[in-house]
Amino acid sequence: MQILIIKPSSLGDVIHALRIAKQIIDNIPDVFIDWVIKSELKPILEVSGMVRRSFVYQRAGGIRAYLSLLKQIRLQKYDLVLDLQGLLRSAVLLRCAHSQNKIGVADGREFSTFLYKSIGESSRKTEIHAIDRLVPFLNHLGVDNWNRELPLDFPNSQISPSTHQHVGEKGFILLFPESRRQEKVWPHFAKLSKLLNKNSSHCIVIAGNNRDELYPGTIDLRDRIHLAELPALIDRAKVVVSNDSAPLHIASSLKKPLVSIFGPTSAKRYGPYPQNSEQNIILTAQEKKLETITVEQVAFAIEQFLSE
Repeated sequence: MQILIIKPSSLGDVIHALRIAKQIIDNIPDVFIDWVIKSELKPILEVSGMVRRSFVYQRAGGIRAYLSLLKQIRLQKYDLVLDLQGLLRSAVLLRCAHSQNKIGVADGREFSTFLYKSIGESSRKTEIHAIDRLVPFLNHLGVDNWNRELPLDFPNSQISPSTHQHVGEKGFILLFPESRRQEKVWPHFAKLSKLLNKNSSHCIVIAGNNRDELYPGTIDLRDRIHLAELPALIDRAKVVVSNDSAPLHIASSLKKPLVSIFGPTSAKRYGPYPQNSEQNIILTAQEKKLETITVEQVAFAIEQFLSE
């Protein structure tokens, strides 16, 4: 069975889609998956070990790059095409693909739902998890005995030699103090790292994109980790602490002990999945104000995992 999945971005949403794709592969014989992805996110597909071919979506390339992508897709034939992005540009790609079966998310925007058969919950106001909006695709394909934890393993992700020199062989506490949206950033990560350095026997590793001098005494890997390494780094951690951001969803898919911090966004919609897992501690701010979550609360949650 030849399947094309159209899900170019964002990283967290691509992780959600991969969790669904793995259940398709595990439950339907002889499935081959191609994927439309943004160029900077292509490495996460490669290390997943699940995708045969990646079609790179270059939004900055304008109409010429888009038409080139469309032409590449039209050279293939598929048994099924899934639009998990739900935008006009993704729906047009779906519409132009050679397939008799074309389905997409029912909550699509920009009139995208007029171009495919809609699957799942159509109202964006319904308070359900983002992954639960994708689960109906499994039901539509007749996949009934799927793993309710929706795990991933990223078999091709490896820590580079330089990263290995930094982190060594012992387990560590891994902090992700960043998020693409500033309002989702818990402001006390630096204080937390100081407290952990003082009280914990585990090394503290900081990961992300933007370096500064706020984390003395830690292993600061910000701006040093390639996306392809990230799952392997997360998998090595004893505990992961994260804002509402993509690393949270990678850690959740790997079933790692995870302390997630939520303020203005809904943990019910965007938190770790499944939320009743013993591997999750979700801290939600009072009145959506992240500063109300204290360093002591987060440190206590970390200790709960380390003491098991």
